[in-house]
Amino acid sequence: MLLAIFSDVHGNTQVLERALAYFQARGVDGYLQLGDLGQEPLTLLEGLPVRHAFGNWEVSSLPNLSARWRQKVADWPALIEGEGWVASHATPAFPAACNTTQATFDYMNTHHPRWMQLFPSLLHDEQTIWAAFAELEAQDRLVAFHGHTHVQAVQRFWQDNRLVRLSGPKIDLPPGTRTLVGVGSLGVPRDGRHPRCVLFDTAAMQIELLALT
Repeated sequence: MLLAIFSDVHGNTQVLERALAYFQARGVDGYLQLGDLGQEPLTLLEGLPVRHAFGNWEVSSLPNLSARWRQKVADWPALIEGEGWVASHATPAFPAACNTTQATFDYMNTHHPRWMQLFPSLLHDEQTIWAAFAELEAQDRLVAFHGHTHVQAVQRFWQDNRLVRLSGPKIDLPPGTRTLVGVGSLGVPRDGRHPRCVLFDTAAMQIELLALT
């Protein structure tokens, strides 16, 4: 199965339309949307084989969504899981109590954590990076996909305790490795002017890093 994985559209429907046309030309089988989508792009994804994970935008904006979308978005999970992989907005090491958008909204209003406690950066927060690798190890998964940083970056933890940054465009996910894949941002990239996303071949366990022109 070939999956298109994208995040952080932030309401940019024009870019999402371009990306969907590209994905369809590539013959993708499904889509993973990793949060901070915006309300307007929801219509573009309606009827497509897409799985959603919520981001901080969905949690903070939940009460303001239209009635058409509010309950659907409220039920989005924190994690999307598959064989050997997991995908989320910020980190796979997420509190068990925050398993849906609604549950996380309630958790925020009850416990009042800082936003960065629930949605830390897997690019800059070293403690969060190691916690994510530990979660992969505990679940025996090869790779975690994430958004949130608006930067496309691939980090791998080798068995000799080295953390390295990998470059593409194509990266294999061999047995015995643990890899964090920041898919970048479609709507507001912070690593150049081109929208960023990822294709994931689940059979070959290979990712392709994309910068759409």
